[in-house]
Amino acid sequence: MSIPIKLQRGAVEHFFDDTFVASKRKITRRWLPAKINPFPAIEPDRPWEHRALTLYGTAMAQPSGGYRLYYTNWAPRKSPSAVFLAVSDDGFRWTKPELGVVDWQGSRANNIVISPEWHNDGPSVLYDPTDPARPYKCVAFQADSMIDVWGKRWGLYGYESADGVNWSPTDPAMILRAGDRTNLMATRPGGQYVMYTRHPDMMTDAGLRAIYRSESSDFAHWSEPEMVLAPDLAEEPDVEYYGMSVFERNGWFLGLLEVWRSAADAIEVQLVFSRDGRSWQHPYPRQPFIAPTYDWNRKWNSCASNGPIIVNEQMVFYFGGRFVSHHYDSAQQHGCIGYASLPIDRFCALEATAGGQFTTPAIEWPGGGLVVNCDTRESFDSHPGIRDGEITVEVLDQFGSPLPDWSGDSKATFSANTHMRCEVFSGAVNWPGGRTLDELRGKVICLRFGLRHARLFTISAGTPPPSPSVSEGVRGRSG
Repeated sequence: MSIPIKLQRGAVEHFFDDTFVASKRKITRRWLPAKINPFPAIEPDRPWEHRALTLYGTAMAQPSGGYRLYYTNWAPRKSPSAVFLAVSDDGFRWTKPELGVVDWQGSRANNIVISPEWHNDGPSVLYDPTDPARPYKCVAFQADSMIDVWGKRWGLYGYESADGVNWSPTDPAMILRAGDRTNLMATRPGGQYVMYTRHPDMMTDAGLRAIYRSESSDFAHWSEPEMVLAPDLAEEPDVEYYGMSVFERNGWFLGLLEVWRSAADAIEVQLVFSRDGRSWQHPYPRQPFIAPTYDWNRKWNSCASNGPIIVNEQMVFYFGGRFVSHHYDSAQQHGCIGYASLPIDRFCALEATAGGQFTTPAIEWPGGGLVVNCDTRESFDSHPGIRDGEITVEVLDQFGSPLPDWSGDSKATFSANTHMRCEVFSGAVNWPGGRTLDELRGKVICLRFGLRHARLFTISAGTPPPSPSVSEGVRGRSG
């Protein structure tokens, strides 16, 4: 018999792989794309922004409240590109404050925070509370000449700031000869600063654009970038991996991979996942997470360096979109910034229609009740409060035999859409009489889930978020 899984109380468990699936029938794993808002959130409407914005940059929540978005632009040839700051109270409506920091044509009444003398590209910002004197860190690619590839000044440059508005170069200014598509992680896995970038020898090593990883303990000395992801034989011959932003979520590393199709000169964003940030897996089938969809993003799509910001029940992914790509001309330059969204942690689900089930391996239950993130609507595009389907849960012993008081006629039944209408509703599963799995604390059990017109996204052991005061018609029912 296999060793039981030691589930951690409060840990959210995804179904990215079969760790929690021992057997199944009439169940499929469904990966969900993000939903793109049809209208851009930020457009180039200031003269210093020129005509094409890019979200090589960062969208981040602030410790004191509100949100910041650091972004850049494509400037005309021989004009330096800058780093700009937009701010928001709600994460959707943005303003461009007059910061008074950087001079532009004789005035500081602009939202520029960094304006290097040379070409500037791909600024990534993180907030590091372990450095209270200079908690804001930035990495940006710079080059004095885009023609002299890998010249002496071609590389990644560091900046630090106390307030995220007034920035100073690090010492030394160049921190790594890498780039020119780089994303700095917003967190410090294992206590290390981590970036995903390009290697100077990329075209020699891989023969195409690929993803490399570098890390640092002090933000000044970085490891030699190592290749961690490159196109494989499942890709079309013209595919290259242009860049990738990476974020941590519930024990996983998730990558927003820029898949460049060189024949069309277009980029779509695909989701990839990893346990260690080095060995990456693709969902099956491979499909866009953020696809060229509207006129403003029909060619080019690149996500913020930090992953999503959380607004109410949604994960909001900011990205840059352009309707021209590498070979734009003087008449067709245009780029702007928009967002796509996904309910919290709904990257993929185990799904059934008329009826299916799966059974977990043996789990040592840590205490607390069973909490689910699910959607039990027959049509997943229908009214968010309609709940035509249901999820049933039975408890088995470690050998797979049903426990009489927790299965059969005594099984739990749950029906709800737990993430909707700007709220996260209770996903607590109760058995008849209001019993919860907390009664089986420390026991080794298996769980058998029955799904009818339902998607199950995550499970956890613990206390669910409190339910808001809503009508019974949209609140989950169980028991």
